[in-house]
Amino acid sequence: MTTTVKLSPSQAKFSAIKNKTILESALESRVVLEYSCKNGSCGMCESLLLAGEVSDEQGHVYQAGDRFLTCQCKPSSDGIIIEAEYYPELIELTKKIVPCKVSSTNTVADEYMIIKFRLPPAASFAFLPGQYINLHYQGIVRSYSIANANIQDGIELHIRRVDNGTMSALLFNDLAINTLMRLEGPMGTFFVRNDVRPIIFLAGGTGFAPVKSMVEKLIQQDSKRDIHIYWGMNNGADFYSDLPIEWEDKHENIHYVPVVSGEDFQWPGRKGFVHEVVMEDFHNLSTFAVYACGSPVMIEAAKADFVKSGLSGKHFFSDAFTISK
Repeated sequence: MTTTVKLSPSQAKFSAIKNKTILESALESRVVLEYSCKNGSCGMCESLLLAGEVSDEQGHVYQAGDRFLTCQCKPSSDGIIIEAEYYPELIELTKKIVPCKVSSTNTVADEYMIIKFRLPPAASFAFLPGQYINLHYQGIVRSYSIANANIQDGIELHIRRVDNGTMSALLFNDLAINTLMRLEGPMGTFFVRNDVRPIIFLAGGTGFAPVKSMVEKLIQQDSKRDIHIYWGMNNGADFYSDLPIEWEDKHENIHYVPVVSGEDFQWPGRKGFVHEVVMEDFHNLSTFAVYACGSPVMIEAAKADFVKSGLSGKHFFSDAFTISK
C-alpha cells in the first residue's frame, strides 16, 4: 500500500510504501532528504510534519506539528506533508558497490590509519566531497567518510583504532597492499552548499576526513570564501595530518586552529571543547555557515550553542560519527 508524501517548500513529491520508512521511500524515489546515520542516532533527518500521520517502531504516532525522524517513521495515513529540504545535487549520484584494492597505508601514533584505495578504471564511481561510504571486508561493514576530493586519486579513508573493534582488528593487523575489499556508496548529505557565507569547519577526531575532502575541493575551485578550520583532539600527538597548516600557509583565506581537550600539559596551543573555542573567537555567528563532523555529543552541543550565538539552524550542516564494535 502506498501514499504520496509532499515536501515543503519545494513541493517535490514521492510515493511512500507503508512498510518502509519515509527516508527509505524517498531515496528509492531518488528524492534525497537530509540524513546521515539512518539508525536514529544523529538526528540529522528530523523533519516537521505539516499534515497526515506517521508512526515509529514503538507505535508512537506523530501528527501535524510534531517533529519526527524520517529514518525511523513510516506513513500511517494518506496526505502526508513534511517540511524538509531535498538535494537535487545528489540525484545524479548512483549508489553502487564496487571492488577496490589497498594501494597504501599509513599508521600514525598507532591510533590512526590513512588507507588509500584504487578502483577499477571502469568503476565509474562519483561522489561529492563530504559524503561517506560503507567499507565491506571479510563480512564486516563499517561507514567511513571519504577524505579526498577527486575520484581520480582513488578513495582515501581515515580510520581510528577502536578497542576490541572487529574492523579495527582486521585493518590494523598488517593490512597488505593489494588487499581486495568493496566500497558501497556514496551516501549522506554532507557537502558544501553553493553559498558565499564564510565557513567554519568543526572536526572532532577523524571527523577531519570529510573536512579535508571539502577543503581540497574549495581550493581546487579557487574559492575566495573565508575558511576557518577548528580540529579537536584529546592530545596534541593525535593530530595525524599537517595539511591544515600547509593550507593556512599557502592560502590567506584559510585559517586553522587545533584544539586539545585532554590533559596534555606539553600542548602550547588552544585548549578546551573545540566548539567552545569557536565561540571564543566569534561572538556572533549569524553570517556563517558551519560544517561539523564528529561525535553526536559534540555536534548536538555545537549546534545548540552556535544557534544561541546567532547561527541560523539552516546553515548548520553535520555528519555524526557513531562507533561500531
